[in-house]
Amino acid sequence: MDSAKSHNLFEVYLRLRPPPATSSSTDRILNVEQPDDDAAPSHITLNPPTDRRRAIEKFAFTQVFEEDATQLDVFHCTEIVPMIQGVLAPQGGEGTDAVVATLGVTGSGKTHTILGSRSQRGLTQLALDVLFRSIGANMLDATSLPSLLDSLQACDSSESTLATAPYYIDSMYSDGQASRANSRAATPMIGDHSIMSPPPRRNLARPSALPQSPDVSALAVPCDPSAEYVVVISMYEVHNDRIYDLLNPPKTTTKDHRRRPLLFKSTELSPDRKVVAGLRKVICTSFKEAILVLEAGLQERRVAGTGSNSVSSRSHGFFCFEVKKKTRSRRSHWSGSKLTIVDLAGSERARDAKTQGATLVEAGKINESLMYLGQCLQTQSEASSSSKPNIVPYRQCKLTELLFSNSFPTSGHNHRAQRGVMIVTADPLGDFNATSQILRYSALAREVTVPRSGSFRNHTPLSDGRTTMEIAALEIARLSDEMDHLRLDLEHQTEARMEAEAHLLSMEDRMLDMEAMIREECANEFEQRLALELARFKASMALEQERSEEHWDRKVDVLERGLDADDSHDKENVLIENLEEEVERLRRDNAILKRELASRSPSKRKPLEERDDFAAPTRGEVSNLGRKLERMRVSNEAPRSGASPKKVRKLATKRWDDLDG
Repeated sequence: MDSAKSHNLFEVYLRLRPPPATSSSTDRILNVEQPDDDAAPSHITLNPPTDRRRAIEKFAFTQVFEEDATQLDVFHCTEIVPMIQGVLAPQGGEGTDAVVATLGVTGSGKTHTILGSRSQRGLTQLALDVLFRSIGANMLDATSLPSLLDSLQACDSSESTLATAPYYIDSMYSDGQASRANSRAATPMIGDHSIMSPPPRRNLARPSALPQSPDVSALAVPCDPSAEYVVVISMYEVHNDRIYDLLNPPKTTTKDHRRRPLLFKSTELSPDRKVVAGLRKVICTSFKEAILVLEAGLQERRVAGTGSNSVSSRSHGFFCFEVKKKTRSRRSHWSGSKLTIVDLAGSERARDAKTQGATLVEAGKINESLMYLGQCLQTQSEASSSSKPNIVPYRQCKLTELLFSNSFPTSGHNHRAQRGVMIVTADPLGDFNATSQILRYSALAREVTVPRSGSFRNHTPLSDGRTTMEIAALEIARLSDEMDHLRLDLEHQTEARMEAEAHLLSMEDRMLDMEAMIREECANEFEQRLALELARFKASMALEQERSEEHWDRKVDVLERGLDADDSHDKENVLIENLEEEVERLRRDNAILKRELASRSPSKRKPLEERDDFAAPTRGEVSNLGRKLERMRVSNEAPRSGASPKKVRKLATKRWDDLDG
């Protein structure tokens, strides 16, 4: 056992669940082997049911806790108190990281062991109580935290967001607003030094009473008296192989909200170690603040009811408590170590749990991650019997990466490897296959024995080839049974697939018929609408044609009237021009006569008829001129209808007209 303990990173303990009060089953599959001396039991025997042809298996653990073991027994015997002392580093320097994890089938008591119940405290609450009581007066005063947030952020390697416990608790719990409004200091997050308003509340009910038993008030470990301490809490879960922060819930409260997954990587401040980047961390200075932060984070964890467990954890929960310390000098920097408590989700069989949909997918991811964890633990358990160094395949999933990445000492750095405790829980009256698989993965050592007829207690170890052949035959029989079950499952699945395919074909035919019917209805509706639009178009064209003909008729009438008006106007213009020429000629003749009369004396003047340059108008010419003037006067008095009247200049009566008359 000592060799196994020295080669394993995890000391593995087994805790048996007490039988329920209403249980009437007597088929016990687990029996504890009592040692010859007064030492604690460390071996357990897995007995197959009587209807199975399988060998008895014997498993070895660091210690086996029987059904009557209490929470305090588990807390003391798993040596969690020395781990807390290593985290506090009482002798100065850096402390040692520690991991406490639980593993088991769903409903076997993992969450009760690690987190307790309404009446009893779990290992997490007990460890926190001892941790804060051990620091005592060396805990940094809460009033000085706002001024130290920058220094704490500078030494944090996970790129996290820090907040004080009063600020975070006020943002998560809805009760007691008035009593805390005056005392709350508006502490900003790191990176924003302005005073922030309180964040929106999550409206969680503040726990009225927390369990006080078991009592560990008498337990305390020494710490560094020359140092100041603070405790920084962070919580996250691994759900479907992705990491999500439990202390930074999404803004929406719907069940189907999406959360942003976080990365597990190396940072500038942690080149040799991986950290979960982007977590929200809360600085606590008292045990009460730490419990309230823990309760708020647990409200965000994924749980669901299944056929195997009414409150089944659907994710692996990680609860980290970083102990930061520094000496009291101003130039000192923060250092410290971390205590991580892990509540792993339980493995389950889909047939028994009756899961489906998203819950079935979650179960598959949980079983897959636990299988990889079992491979890592089995590789570690084989290190004692192998001369070659074993490589732990921990990079296959997020769970094994988180548990094993920082478990090994690194070259070139002084950081020591972490200490680990694995508490395996099992139900002595539970499912044989699921319990057998968990025990095979987690046990430090395993032996196979052949049962003799009559009793399961009497057995002989495997020592010769004949017994080995018998075990092989039994294993072949077991595998044959499993193959038969798998064959039946395959037949059922094949029938279900054929029914689904037939239903799919019928639905496709129905969809084709519906498509043809819809196409026909659409074609008829299109034809009706097309005929209606054509009728509207023809009516519109006829109306437009009638309007166009009327328009052109009006244009022709206007043109004809314009042509008639132009002819009459031309005739009048010709008549006026002739009259103007005649008047001009008469004026010239009149001027000539005036000059002659002025140059001659009355006694020597010749009559006009005797002159050579004067031709007297004949009577016909005078009468023609008079008729022209008469026509002009008549035309002016009675103009044609539709024609504008022309103004004709009226000529003065000449002297010869008077003479002629």
